[in-house]
Amino acid sequence: MRTPALIAGILMLIAGGLISAGVVSFPQQEIVAKLGPLEVTTTAQKKPAPLLGYVLLGVGALLVVVGLRAKK
Repeated sequence: MRTPALIAGILMLIAGGLISAGVVSFPQQEIVAKLGPLEVTTTAQKKPAPLLGYVLLGVGALLVVVGLRAKK
């Protein structure tokens, strides 16, 4: 139980830090107009909510502590 908790906690800390810092973004396409077979789309770069990053930081820290305190 020790090693998986540590690995998951560290990965969540890294992901949470990147998300809360605003480094992570993803493209989102939106259809603006559709006329028969023709479509007009826009692509915008969206960022996840910083709250998600804060939650991942908290859960990751908790998992690291649990992993460190677990018996070998």
